[in-house]
Amino acid sequence: MISSAEVGVVARNLADAGSGLRWSGEGLRELAGRLGWEWADGSDGRVRLVTALPGGDAALVPVEARARPWARSQEYLELVVPVSRPAAEVHAQVEEFRRVADALRQELGNATYIGGNGRNSPTGQRLAPSWGRPFLRWRRGATSLELRAGGAGPELVLQASAVWESWYQKGGDGYVGVLQGAGLELDHPRPEYAGEWDELALGGFLQMLPAEVRATGLAQSMPLYGCSIGDGPLLFAIDCRDGRLLIGYTEAGVAEAARGERAAALGWTPIEETLPSDHPLRPQFGCTPWLIDAGGPGGVDGAVTDVIVRTARAAGVASASGLRIGGEAEHVVIEGTTGHTRYHIGFPGLRMRTC
Repeated sequence: MISSAEVGVVARNLADAGSGLRWSGEGLRELAGRLGWEWADGSDGRVRLVTALPGGDAALVPVEARARPWARSQEYLELVVPVSRPAAEVHAQVEEFRRVADALRQELGNATYIGGNGRNSPTGQRLAPSWGRPFLRWRRGATSLELRAGGAGPELVLQASAVWESWYQKGGDGYVGVLQGAGLELDHPRPEYAGEWDELALGGFLQMLPAEVRATGLAQSMPLYGCSIGDGPLLFAIDCRDGRLLIGYTEAGVAEAARGERAAALGWTPIEETLPSDHPLRPQFGCTPWLIDAGGPGGVDGAVTDVIVRTARAAGVASASGLRIGGEAEHVVIEGTTGHTRYHIGFPGLRMRTC
C-alpha cells in the first residue's frame, strides 16, 4: 500500500510536470520522461505508462468523437493514474479514497472544485464504482489534477482545465462545489427540471451521498421546501456528514393527510426514537418531530426516496416541480486540517429548482 507521504509526492510531481503540457503523443512522452515512467504501446492500440505504483499502470485516454467539441486541438483527453487497489468492499474503497484525499489536501492545499454523483469528463467516467463518484479537483492554470474514484480504487487524473470547465458549464451533472475565494467563476448548467415525480434524480443522489460525503469530507445539509403549499413550508431536512444520512420531516403547515399518525404510516419514526436528546446532530433538525436514519456508505435503502415522494404528495405538493432545494444548501463549510473551507455548491444533477 502506498503511504500518504508517497501519495503527496506523486500528486505534486504530476501537478508540476503538467505545467505547460501539450496533449499530443510527443508532449506526453516528454511528461513520462520527466516522471521517470516508461511509455508502452499496448496490444489493443492504447498507450499505457509503467509507473511502478501499487495501483498499476497509468493510461492515456484519447479524444474520442463525443469529446472533440471540448478538446478540439488535443490528441489525448486525460492521463489516468491509479493510486492503489484497496479491497473491493465499499468501506475499504471509501476509507482509502478519504486517506488519499487528506494526503492531497496536505500537499496541494484545498481543492478548487469538489463534488460527486455525476460524470467527470465529456466522455463519462470509465469504470465508475457503484458506491459513488466523488472527486476533488485542483486547478493549476491550464492543467488540473483530479482525484476521482475509479473502478478498483482512487485515481489521479491530469486534464486540461478548460476542457472540463467548458464541458461542465454546458452539460455537466451531479453536484459541484467551487472554492470560495479562489477567484474563479464556474456557471452551473441549468438542467431540464423535473415535472413528474418519476423524473426526479433524488434517489441516486441519496443512495450515493453517505459514501461520497465520507470520501471527500464535504458534509451536506439540504432543506427541501414544498413551494406549491402556501408560503412554501420546510418539509424535509437532509443531513449527511461523516458518512451517515439522516432525513427529517417537519409536518408543519401541511395537509392533514401527512400529520401525526399518518406521518408514521408514511414511514417516519419519532425523532426521540432515532436520536437521543444529547446527540450532537439534534440541533441540525430543530423542531423536526420525525426522522429516518437512512444508513451509511453502500447501505442506503432506495425506498427512502419513495417515502419522501409519498409524504410530499400527501402534504399537498402538487408536482415534482414544487419540491425545491433551499438556497442554504448552496453554501458549505468543511472543517478539516486546513481550517474552515467554504464552497459554493450547484446541484444540476438533481433536476430540482432552488428557492
